[in-house]
Amino acid sequence: MWSNFFRRYQISQLAKKPVPLLLLIVIIGTFFLYPMVNDGFRWQEETSYGNADILLANYEKWKTNLRALGEDGKLVLALGPIRGMSKRFLNARGSASLNLFDGSLTVAVDGLPATDFFDVWLVDNLPGPGKSVRPERGDAMLRVGQLEADGSQLKLQTQLQHKQLSDFRLDLVIVAPAGESPEDGAFLFGSPGLFQRLYYSSPQGQLVRLGGDDYQVKGDLVEAVSIPFRTLVPQPAYAAESVQSASANLVKLGEQLFFQETFKGNGRTCGTCHPAENNFTLDPAFIATLPPKNPLFVAEFIPALKENFEKPALMRKHALILENLDGFDDLKNRFVMRAIPHTLAMSVSLAPAPDGTDPNVKQRTGWSGDGAPEGGSLRSFAIGAVTQHFTRTLMRTAGVDFVLPTDAQLDALEAFQLSLGRNQELSLPLSFKPHLDEVLAGQQIFLNDGSNTAVGAGKCNSCHQNAGANIGNLGNFNFDTGVEEFLRNPLNKFNLTLRPVDGGFGTTNGGLGNGTFNTPVLVEAADTPPFFHNHIANTIEEATDFYTSPEFNASPAGIFLQGIDLEAVEVQQVAAFLRVLNGLENIRTVIATGRKAIQQPQQAKSLLDVAIADCQDATDVLRRRDAKLKPIDALAIVHLAAAKEQLQKAKGTPLILPRDALIRLAIQFLQAARGRLVT
Repeated sequence: MWSNFFRRYQISQLAKKPVPLLLLIVIIGTFFLYPMVNDGFRWQEETSYGNADILLANYEKWKTNLRALGEDGKLVLALGPIRGMSKRFLNARGSASLNLFDGSLTVAVDGLPATDFFDVWLVDNLPGPGKSVRPERGDAMLRVGQLEADGSQLKLQTQLQHKQLSDFRLDLVIVAPAGESPEDGAFLFGSPGLFQRLYYSSPQGQLVRLGGDDYQVKGDLVEAVSIPFRTLVPQPAYAAESVQSASANLVKLGEQLFFQETFKGNGRTCGTCHPAENNFTLDPAFIATLPPKNPLFVAEFIPALKENFEKPALMRKHALILENLDGFDDLKNRFVMRAIPHTLAMSVSLAPAPDGTDPNVKQRTGWSGDGAPEGGSLRSFAIGAVTQHFTRTLMRTAGVDFVLPTDAQLDALEAFQLSLGRNQELSLPLSFKPHLDEVLAGQQIFLNDGSNTAVGAGKCNSCHQNAGANIGNLGNFNFDTGVEEFLRNPLNKFNLTLRPVDGGFGTTNGGLGNGTFNTPVLVEAADTPPFFHNHIANTIEEATDFYTSPEFNASPAGIFLQGIDLEAVEVQQVAAFLRVLNGLENIRTVIATGRKAIQQPQQAKSLLDVAIADCQDATDVLRRRDAKLKPIDALAIVHLAAAKEQLQKAKGTPLILPRDALIRLAIQFLQAARGRLVT
């Protein structure tokens, strides 16, 4: 082939025309040699933000935890109210546990009126035009019994019959008023999460299907067992493929839904309040850049939403969004104003407590941990978000003001969100470079629980172990830190404008909660200001300083920790430590995104946009906005500026090989920047 090629184009003539010859070489290299030098080469559209490898790693961790608890023969679901689906908002919670071997079902609920009667239903959401996750006409519904008093709880224990459920897929467990169909209104809902659906529809894991028979793997032994009720667990979309292929497709679909799907509502998408270009959160500076007709401002230009949908002044000034956490029965009195939590590293911030129940039961979403609220799960959070924020009118009628997601859409949205950011905790202490005295001191203070009297005791690691959201292996918790008392104190340092009172978790005290708020991750904190659920602190330094305030030290959390007393310089040191953690995470992300741009050339432009933004974030957190404070490391910032310049050049380079060369050069600068910070 090559000899014919050279005869036809006369190499000697081409040599006299160096420009066409160079162009020809580039074309040959691009389309023929590139697959040989680029490992993992794929000509297909991929995602810009989601990472299927992260999702798979999170799934494997979930699966390992499930097996360690010995719960892989059960399907355990959290039961709770869901905004947009519950007939009336009741402060009730429970669980449903289905044994997949023998079909025994146990439902236990706390908080329902003991004087009323309630039925338990199983629902299979059948597909069709206009169908959604809620129980609707045409769905398969099976009443399995009535809850009865058992001490302080209402319970049902029953035995399912396999023949009766041969073509049934369990999308919902529902608690509804006795004698009424679920489609006429129900109180509590539970649904299998994405990982449950993947696990029980996949041949992987401890429960496997071989040769048409069911088997259980115990160590090196494979025993034949009967698992007749395993087919009850619904399959996610693409379940016929491998878990790896299914995950990639779910993440891709979830990203499209997150940024493009309006659910026939007022024009908002998930990305309206969680914009990727602003680290999946909102702040006043970013809001100020948006055009007047951005869907975020629908309360200002849609007449039906001008009262009690948003508080535009608080949104624009403080980036606070109106939330009806306890339902929509009383729009005037039962709302709070809350910041938008970023969606990065949710797989670690939602880590559950290993208390013998299924991992999905203990997810905590939102600032209070009851944002969904049904178990706080991501799945039900999406339903509540569409009902709360996407509606055309305050009637919030599904099918009129918006459409609710389908089960397949909820699977994809959950997959995308669990694919973002880190999927592993740090392991502190880190080996920072010796010249970073301030950062090294900050790390010592962060980790000091009071036992080291030579340095300040920040006691930060007590609730944010390894700068995450969890307390060791115990999981993610809520705490009363006195942050609301700080807000109401007119003498506080930050000179704040008062916000509406927010009671945190639950519906006690007339719907104002019990004063507790969820612990967020800290690794990603420095470049996602302002801070706390009410945005009372504008910088990571101010946020750290809050924990030295009288309000914190008088709070239940402060009393438990026996107070925190840091000097101003120690506050700056802890903040510097957190800034470097954030900068290192940004550098890691930019390197990973750059490599992804090399592997996915069709997505290179959008991926490079992400990398450039994260590179700027790393620069900002290391530079610090306060002019009185010197940059944490000036040379690291120089390397980051050089990396950003190469990434910008790469974005403007259409040819693959030179673009990849620029990306690799940027990665070298990023590695140099990282080398200035840690060994």
